[in-house]
This record gives sequence, C-alpha cells and structure tokens, in this order.
Amino acid sequence: MLYEFNVYQAEVEDHVFWIAESKSLKGCVGQGETSSEAIQELEENEKEWINTAKEFDIPIPPYTIKKPKTFSGKFSLRMSPYVHEKASETAEFLGVSLNQYINDAVIHYNDTISNNYNTRVYDHDSISEETKIVSFTAKCESMSHKIVVREKELEEM
Repeated sequence: MLYEFNVYQAEVEDHVFWIAESKSLKGCVGQGETSSEAIQELEENEKEWINTAKEFDIPIPPYTIKKPKTFSGKFSLRMSPYVHEKASETAEFLGVSLNQYINDAVIHYNDTISNNYNTRVYDHDSISEETKIVSFTAKCESMSHKIVVREKELEEM
C-alpha cells in the first residue's frame, strides 16, 4: 500500500461487510467479508487507480508518510492581562516561577482529565530525570496553609 486508508464495517440490507477506503485516492475502495480481504482488494484497486490516472493524465497525489510528532517543550500562550497578573501573583506567593506554576497547573489538569476519562495524557516514564515536577495539589495545599497563617498574623495585629 502506498497511501493511508480507513477500514470499517458497513451494513447493507442485513449484510455486514468490511470496507477499506483510501484517504488520498478518491473513489478507491476495497471490500470483503473480512478486514484483510477488504485491504487486499484496496491494494489491488490502488494499483489500478494509479495506472488509470497515468493513462488519462490525472494528477496522482504524493505518497503519504506520517512522521512521529516531536515536542520541544516550548509553546506560546496568550491570556488576558488579568489572568496573567493573577497567575504571576500566585506563582510569586507560592515561591515558584510563573513558568513552573503554569507547568504544574497543566500537569494537574492533565491528571484530572486522565483520571476522569481513564486515559493517560502523558507517560511518567517519558519524562527526563532532569525535569522537576512539583505537585500542583501539594502547592495549593501549601498555599492554603500560608493563607491561614497570614490570616492569623493579621488577627494578632
């Protein structure tokens, strides 16, 4: 196979069968009683589609090659000035950089989503040993403790 394709089941008049459909070659499909049969037929039809396109001077799409995503660890973020100010103040109060604060918040949010949907958003094993992950929840608890202490200090004044 030279092109990406989708494979799915279809039902017509109580007959269930498999379809393999090219993502790049319009109208190029294969079908069969099993997914393997559908893919095999698609492979044959893909060759015929390309031969016919050459014969009639129809443009042939370039081959599709997927490369794994790579991540630099950097991204640009826009937020309202108010949110920026509050995040900066909170980070300073917690004694961490704004970068670390936002990183911790994203980690906490990813964990929350992961736990709610029973999926893994990131893999702890893929994190380098140099990366320091501070527990956002622990920081929030620490912040709550600092607020209580400051409230007591104010009461004593």
